[in-house]
Amino acid sequence: MARGRRQNRYMKKLFILRGLPGVGKTEKANELWDKYARLGLKGEIFSTDRYHERSNYIKENFHRNHQQNREDVFKAMNRGVDPIIVDNTNISLWEMWPYIHMGIAQKNYDIRMVELPEGYPQKKISINKLYRRCHGNIPKRKFRSFEVRWEKADSIWHVLNDDYSKKRWKRSKEEWNVQ
Repeated sequence: MARGRRQNRYMKKLFILRGLPGVGKTEKANELWDKYARLGLKGEIFSTDRYHERSNYIKENFHRNHQQNREDVFKAMNRGVDPIIVDNTNISLWEMWPYIHMGIAQKNYDIRMVELPEGYPQKKISINKLYRRCHGNIPKRKFRSFEVRWEKADSIWHVLNDDYSKKRWKRSKEEWNVQ
């Protein structure tokens, strides 16, 4: 090993949780946060739901809410937060693309996608059960829409190299999108 170089440099963690509402993403986020807190790390959980809750789930605010969450993750990466846990549905590849792009650009984040339930969509939870877990606040038709739109993500590179995602975000003026 060359002098002054660390071969096994510590990589910060970026977890991107994926799954339909009610599958346990928030529980998993809290579990990950607790695990790393016990190791002395001061990670943060980022969920667009907290913005949706503030705006009473008004659909017209959803785009802005997601934009704010991406901005918060970007700022957290610049502060060196470890781990960063993104707790969103992330149904489509383009929804995960900005977070993965940010993590790659930082050059010191180990990026992990976590699908819930593990093995989805082969191992899935029934819409009726998810509906009950969400206390009937999300219409069953929305769960069906999520299932239809679900895109398989084999790896972070699969997401990062997705043509639709690259085109969709190419013109974004958001601060994180430095290309």
